[in-house]
Amino acid sequence: MPSNQLSHRARRRAIAAAVAALVLAVPGSARADWIVAGFLGHAATRPSTIVLTLPDRGTSLELDGVRYRGESFASPQYYTLRVTWVPDRHPWLGLEGEFLHAKVYAEATETVRMRGTLRGAPIDASLPLSSVVQRLAMSHGLNFILANIAVRREAGPRDARGLRRLALVARAGAGPTKPHAESTVDHVNVDQFQSGGVGAQLAGGVELTIWRGLQAVGEYKFTWTTPEIEVAGGSARIPARSHHAAFGLGYHF
Repeated sequence: MPSNQLSHRARRRAIAAAVAALVLAVPGSARADWIVAGFLGHAATRPSTIVLTLPDRGTSLELDGVRYRGESFASPQYYTLRVTWVPDRHPWLGLEGEFLHAKVYAEATETVRMRGTLRGAPIDASLPLSSVVQRLAMSHGLNFILANIAVRREAGPRDARGLRRLALVARAGAGPTKPHAESTVDHVNVDQFQSGGVGAQLAGGVELTIWRGLQAVGEYKFTWTTPEIEVAGGSARIPARSHHAAFGLGYHF
């Protein structure tokens, strides 16, 4: 099956899992408001040290100072989908399911510090990353499936439905990651969805009601995760600490 079909199917499953987890966690008899939101945005991932292990080739390296780009507005685009449950008795609280599709591309042409063993020989030198790793990316997504707790502070006049026009929101969340990793190591390719371990986020944002329940939404996020992905002949552990700026629309039911 083509990789793009796999990526679309995996995203649909991830979104369904996030929504199902939220629905199952909410008491069926509880009265509440619901908010659905979708975002575009940009993620900037900080430089980090990749640990590359290729046992059959005698390679065990720390690749220090690897830089990344996000290409958030190139296809497939950065996006976030989120569902929030706000109980009537506790309007300051939100329970959420969120799917976050970010992207990470290592700058393979740049020079990094290589320490350890390369093809059986000790090394401590500055060399282009591409001398060992020609490509390392998560372009079909460093995908986060998050369960969040949000604290909400509503303000401003009420609209015709009795909803406040402004809400300030802080949230924290955690959950599994499902990266689609594309790598070329020593000129051998591996492209596939993998399990990336646990990821987490801290975020703060603003919701502004612009017409009835329709909202304009903006937020800042900080996410962190360290997926260990399979590459040809071994593995690569990639610390990904990212700043996000996201903007979109929501609807408050």
